[in-house]
Amino acid sequence: MSDQKTESGTELNKVTQSAPLPDLPPMTKNQVMDLAMDMGKILLKSGAETSRVEDTMMRFCRSYGYYDLNVFCTPTIIILGDESPRGKSRVFRVRWRSTDLGLIMDVNQLSYNFRCWKMGYVEAKRWLQDRLSKSHPYGNRVVCVASGLGSACFAMLLGSASIYNFVAAFLTGFIAMTLLKMVNNFHPTPFWENFLAGFAIGIVAQTCCLSPYCTMENIIVGALMPFLPGLAFTNGVRDYMAGDLLSGNSRIAEAALFALSIAIGLVFALKAWTWGGLP
Repeated sequence: MSDQKTESGTELNKVTQSAPLPDLPPMTKNQVMDLAMDMGKILLKSGAETSRVEDTMMRFCRSYGYYDLNVFCTPTIIILGDESPRGKSRVFRVRWRSTDLGLIMDVNQLSYNFRCWKMGYVEAKRWLQDRLSKSHPYGNRVVCVASGLGSACFAMLLGSASIYNFVAAFLTGFIAMTLLKMVNNFHPTPFWENFLAGFAIGIVAQTCCLSPYCTMENIIVGALMPFLPGLAFTNGVRDYMAGDLLSGNSRIAEAALFALSIAIGLVFALKAWTWGGLP
């Protein structure tokens, strides 16, 4: 009987007390929560799925023996809660997201190899803040040119071997992405961003098709491909597979709305062209 009490008491201490793994620099619970929240911010802002965000934050907290810390993450919010009697919770609201697989890889490596890096709180905080404020590795000009090349290559994959369609699709994708980057400074909602991209694709494609050598279907479909929300849909499916039904529903619905907004902008451009009496 006494042995059972001893074993249960040992398990309770394991859950409620801090027992960091050997070779880890000492940190308080508040410092561990601070670093874990920074990791979650970087991952979610960089386009990681919510299951990865929760797993990375929990792994870091438990490496220091804090098993009473729990994470709840959705595509727009992170909640890091402390279940201890006097514990406090932290909340972070994500208002914009991008795609940066390099940052996701860096934070994953930190969470898996933190013991080998032997960084204290100050060093880890500085390292994470540098990543959090880090600009995108590719400038707007490179992204716009890549969008144009991708659009042109997709147009060729559709069976069009015409150089005119290649050039027209490049111009359509390049101009649409350039316009999107210009309005990003005004911080519009994602719906209006995608609506504007679809509208620009429709107008530029129809302008190029004033030439008899261009095919509108190949140009439009090729230019649409770089703007389709494939990553959001894939992350939604992965969240479903990980058991995160709320996040899975949110991301799949987000992907569907993004695709719908692009289609609405494209249809509006086609109708506006017709209403203007242009051929």
